[in-house]
Amino acid sequence: MAMLRAKINSGVSSSIGSPGGAVTSITEGFKCREEIRIGTWNVKTMNQGGKIHNAIQEMTRLNLNFLGVSEMRWPGTGSVNIQDHQVFYSGTDNGKHEYGVGLILTKEIAKCVDNFIPVSCRVMLVQIKAKPVDLNIIQVYAPTSDATEEEIEDFYSSLNQVLKKLKKQDILIIMGDFNAKLGAGKTSQSVGPFGLGNRNPRGDELETFAVTNQLAVMNTWFKLHPRRLYTWKSPMDKPGKIVRNQIDYILISKRYRNAITSVKTYPGADIQSDHVPLVATFKVKLKRITTKNMKMYDLRKLKDPHSKQTAKQILNETMRNIEEKNTVKEKLEIVQRTCKEIKEKCLKKDVRKKKTWMTDEILNLMDQRRGYKNRDEIRYNNLNKEIRRKIREAKSLWIEGRCKEIEELERKHDSFNLHKKVKEMTNLNRKPRTGNLIDEQGNLVVQEEEKIKVWEKYVTELFTDRRDEYALSNIESGIEISMAEIERAIQKAKNKKACGPDEIPAEFLKMLQANGKQYLLQMFNQSSMKLELYQKTG
Repeated sequence: MAMLRAKINSGVSSSIGSPGGAVTSITEGFKCREEIRIGTWNVKTMNQGGKIHNAIQEMTRLNLNFLGVSEMRWPGTGSVNIQDHQVFYSGTDNGKHEYGVGLILTKEIAKCVDNFIPVSCRVMLVQIKAKPVDLNIIQVYAPTSDATEEEIEDFYSSLNQVLKKLKKQDILIIMGDFNAKLGAGKTSQSVGPFGLGNRNPRGDELETFAVTNQLAVMNTWFKLHPRRLYTWKSPMDKPGKIVRNQIDYILISKRYRNAITSVKTYPGADIQSDHVPLVATFKVKLKRITTKNMKMYDLRKLKDPHSKQTAKQILNETMRNIEEKNTVKEKLEIVQRTCKEIKEKCLKKDVRKKKTWMTDEILNLMDQRRGYKNRDEIRYNNLNKEIRRKIREAKSLWIEGRCKEIEELERKHDSFNLHKKVKEMTNLNRKPRTGNLIDEQGNLVVQEEEKIKVWEKYVTELFTDRRDEYALSNIESGIEISMAEIERAIQKAKNKKACGPDEIPAEFLKMLQANGKQYLLQMFNQSSMKLELYQKTG
């Protein structure tokens, strides 16, 4: 098993030769026990029915852990879960379906994601927790050869701005469609001897960027058949006249280049694109991020008379049995435990697999179509037409089924679920990420430590009180709370709202009988009079 070694505090890089050469050593040896496969692919567009499902199917077939996508063509920025995969995307902010980048991760890898920065419709950053250092993945889509020099400069300028914000010791991978030809032959310590074809001016700009930032272009360092090197096929390509180029690349920090043991293309993969996926095998140990998620319960089940009566009985019985000698903290903890018991017993959510319009038949047809790629153009096109027809039919049936569900909910006057279904159909329930954090100088803030400092400064300035200080009276007890205030507060509390730190929903308070409300009154007054405040820890 290969060893990934680096010296965290060293700024020295060894000379780069062919993959497998010496790199700087690390204070603590780190054995890579996990091998992941990363890929990048210009898919031409994801804004087409079935395209994202096709990409995920190819990911599974190629055993990819994550796939970078160029020309995503999804407007806006955000993330969405599709078929046990998480898709991060960064597109235009004007609503147009053009350009765009994305990153598709398996469910396991998605648990290691620490940060997502949608820089622009051509650059995005995903930060992943790993050992001994973190992993930064940047997916790009560079302007084409028709673009102006100003557009190219803006592209590399935005890339450099992001790189300045990253920690030097972290692993950095930049991949995507650079629309540049480096050509064959070693020209620097960043570009290897096993490129393809001839270089163009955009290739010079890419090499300058790589050399400046101490990056190695990894798919120029492995000697392979040209079929495993080209990433794009020209429309002029035909039998007897091969026109294929290498314009997609995977770059990595020089000090970590030995972690990549293989880079090659897979021309047999099919997603109706003139590009082919570029895949690298990468040895690294990822670190899962443990987050505390609040468990969700179905409070709508309280509409069922039996469930409501059971919950009401348990809650009020507990309130009657609380002893007077208990402190406010102890009393509140008893109520919290009771509420949790009620939720587990009566309000557990029914686990339902989210339905999608995509069918196994369509996925099988896509797999059949792949078999005819570069072999039988007529059968390939015929299958493609059939797939498009099947997709239209499947989506139409799915929409028809959802409309019937909405009509049924309207007939039952279930406005809550009706609006929920409408939002699901129109994607209004998807909460896109809007913008990034910028400091006072207009610079992008990436690292968590910097974000905390920016927010701390902002909040401090926002709440700074410049008025003269005045002496507070020494109050040893609060104002007594009345039963009318308790009842009015419970009555005004809205249902179906998120709980506070105590995790007690308003619906439970409304089930309290007279003795339960009386006990709440005693608790509040005990806390108010003695200034005995309870603060939840953790």
